[in-house]
Amino acid sequence: MKRKPRIGIGCKLVEEKGDVYFKLDRNYVRSVDRAGGTPLLMPFFADAAAARAFLETLDGVLFTGGPDINPCRWNAKPHPKTQLIHPEREKSDFLALGEALRRDLPTLAICCGCQELNVVLGGSLHQHVTELPGVKKHSGGVLHEIELAPSKTRDILGAARPVVNSWHHQACERLGRGLVRTAASPDGLVEGLESQRHRFVLGVQWHPERMQDERRQRALFGAFVSESAKLR
Repeated sequence: MKRKPRIGIGCKLVEEKGDVYFKLDRNYVRSVDRAGGTPLLMPFFADAAAARAFLETLDGVLFTGGPDINPCRWNAKPHPKTQLIHPEREKSDFLALGEALRRDLPTLAICCGCQELNVVLGGSLHQHVTELPGVKKHSGGVLHEIELAPSKTRDILGAARPVVNSWHHQACERLGRGLVRTAASPDGLVEGLESQRHRFVLGVQWHPERMQDERRQRALFGAFVSESAKLR
């Protein structure tokens, strides 16, 4: 039997009553499993060597949603509404992203992961989108259309204006090196990114893992896992 592609999935770090846990929404695991991959929780990496050693065992990497990236990474001060990601997770995610990009591993970056992808490549974020002129609510799972530019993402979803969900209050502003915008909301926020320098590095601001009943969203994981299978 052929081995399924091994997909590393980033997780959160939660401190609760003196205990510390890795935490991962099972929807990510289910989405990778349904697409034919073997989901593996990625531990936190203390340094580049540790990230390199673990990613050498993977065929693809999935970066997940979460709190806010420290704005010092693009020389800005925190907004009053900013809720910083755990510093250990942020450090580990950036190490893992750097290694994934260096190795040209198939990478799918969702919500906070999409923002991390942008920042690690030198981009910046809007820290609280509801303060931007004309921007509507993008939190609580609200549904809205996006407009897709010609891109891998559009080819995968098979539609120019699919409906997606929103669970965020930050969004990509200045794009990082080698990234192009593939999707935008009607009020002008960046909803999707792709790297022009890598064979499969996609970022989406919405949460496709929470829309598993829709074939277009399942197709996103299917394409990601299929691309990862080519490395075996």
